[in-house]
Parts: sequence; C-alpha cells; structure tokens
Amino acid sequence: MSKTEETLHNCGRWICHSFDILKAIIIRIIFALHATIAIMRIVIAKGDYWYLLNMCGVNFLLIELVITVVTRKGKEPKWFSPCFFLYICTMIPPIWFLEIHRINVKLGVDLINQTEVEELQKIIGRDLVPGTSLINKKRLMMLTIEDWVVAIEVTFLMIIIVGRWLLPKGKISRSALSQLLLVYLSLASDMIDLLSIFQEYEVIKNSKMIYSTLSVFSWSTFQFSLSLVASRGRTFRVEPDHQCQNIQQQSRRSNPQRIKTTYQKLASSELPSIFITILMQDLPFVVIRLIAVIHFKVNSYTTIFFTCKNLIILFLQFYRLWSICIEHIDQDEQIDFDKRSTKYRLPYVKKTTTTTITTTIPLMAA
Repeated sequence: MSKTEETLHNCGRWICHSFDILKAIIIRIIFALHATIAIMRIVIAKGDYWYLLNMCGVNFLLIELVITVVTRKGKEPKWFSPCFFLYICTMIPPIWFLEIHRINVKLGVDLINQTEVEELQKIIGRDLVPGTSLINKKRLMMLTIEDWVVAIEVTFLMIIIVGRWLLPKGKISRSALSQLLLVYLSLASDMIDLLSIFQEYEVIKNSKMIYSTLSVFSWSTFQFSLSLVASRGRTFRVEPDHQCQNIQQQSRRSNPQRIKTTYQKLASSELPSIFITILMQDLPFVVIRLIAVIHFKVNSYTTIFFTCKNLIILFLQFYRLWSICIEHIDQDEQIDFDKRSTKYRLPYVKKTTTTTITTTIPLMAA
C-alpha cells in the first residue's frame, strides 16, 4: 500500500470515527434533555426540590458519554448498552412519581395546586421553551397532568427505539439491527397498552396493583439495554436414513462430549433471547392482565384482547423453545451417526485389471 492510499484510508477511518462520536453525543444529549424535562415536571407537580436528586442519572449519562468517546470512539458494545441502561434508570423514578401523582389527582387524594399552574405558565410564557408560537404556548398551558404523563411515557419508548437506530451499531450487523428495532417496536406498543389499565377505576383503587403494574413496566424496559435478536438465520438439512440401527444406538451411548456440545450450541442460538423475552415481558404481562381481568373484573375489549394475545405468544414461545432443543439434539445425533457410519464403512479397494498382450511372430521364410 502506497503512502497516498494509506493516508486516504486513515482519513476515511477518522471521518467514520468522527461521525460515530457525533451521533453518540447527540443521542446522549437527547436522553439527558428528555430526562431533565420529566424530572422538572415532577418537581413542579409536587413542589418539592428533593426530586432534583434524580438529576444524578443525567450526570452519569454525561460521564458515560466521556468514557464512550475516549475508549470506544463512540461505538456501542455488542450485547449490552450502558447508555440505555443509565437512561432507563434515570427515567423510571419520574414515571413512577408522575403516574402515582396522576392517579391520586384522579382519585381526589392530591389536588392540583395553583403553584403548579403558575410555574408552568412562567416556564412557557418566558420563552424558556424556545421555538414555540403563541398558539402552541396556549396548547402547552392547557395540558393536564394526564396528558403530560402519557406524553412522557410514549416519548420515552420512542426515543429508545430511535436512539438505538441512530447510535453507532458497533459489531451488530445491519440485518440484526433492523430486526432488533422491529422487536423493540412490538415490545413498546405492548408496554404502552399495559399502562392503559390505569384507566380502570377498580384497578387504581388498589395500591398493590398500581405498584405491581409499575414494577412490571419498569422491569420490562431494561430489556432495551440488551441487544438480543429474537431469531437468527437457520440452515436446513436432509433427514437421515437409518440403515444401521446398531451403529446409531452405539453412537448415542458413546461420545461423552455430546451433551456439552449440545449445551454450547443451545447457548449460542436464540434461546437466551427467548428466555429473556419470556421472563422480562411475556410472563409478567400475562400475570398482570389476568389479575386485572379475573380479580378486578376489567372487561374492556382492549385488555381482553391483549390478554389473549399474550397467552398465545407465551405458548408459541414455549413451543419455539421445545422445537429448538429437539432440533439441536437431532443435529448432534445425525453428526454422530455420520461419524460412526464412516468409521465402520468398508475400505474401498481399487480393482486392477490385467491385460494379456499377444504378439504374433512372423515366420521367416527359409
């Protein structure tokens, strides 16, 4: 490689690293701004500046940004994203406080004080929210606490999906990233619908149900910090022809490494992704929705529909787990069978043919 080509190659790498660093900075700034808005909204709603302690999460986001830029040149790790983990940890407390405050206002336990309205009018009226016209300012002033809570929750999940799309993908392929974003979008829609059970009066009267639902919602959001794809490419093979049953039975009894090999293959397949999805979303969501339908007599069509959908998905996930395990076991048995077949196969003997050459000697005339 000549010096010119090497210089161009280094410039290209420097430009790519610069774009990765720029995208990492922009996304983390968006995370920090959104978390700051949510924290300030709960401070205004409760009138207590102790809630500003949640800003520690924003500081950790900025520290993680410096570490990412210096050590990884803006790229994200393959399996775990620290910035998403810190962003989720920062957003969960304000969502809890805002949801509980909204429920208390709906039940008449907490009253909206005049100080909250005046603070919002000061923030919006003094152009502290730039780029807003007079009509938009009036609309912002008319937003209720319920509108703010829904807006913060929806934008929280949308920012996670868009942020995962725009962040440097690191070692994740483009195909895996697109598949991961589709999975995230499906999970986010299910999470938003889970919080819709707070519209039922029978549910919000029970504090244990409120805390359980918020706990399940918070627990499920942490799967966004994991870069696990739900499915991978698969290869198909021809079914084995069982001609020698004794050889196959012997291969099952022998080969002590078969169990270890099978375990390693299962660990490297999509099984971890399915287990995490079941434990962090499908199973807890089914339990919460069944409790709402059976115990609290929630008969709304959307809740019943999503309950049935979660049950079907849960059964399909367990069926998928079973089919993957059976598939890998069959593959190992086929490999062992092929090895034994080649071992006991008779060696190939090359046939040699002998040719008789007859020569005619002419008689010499005397």
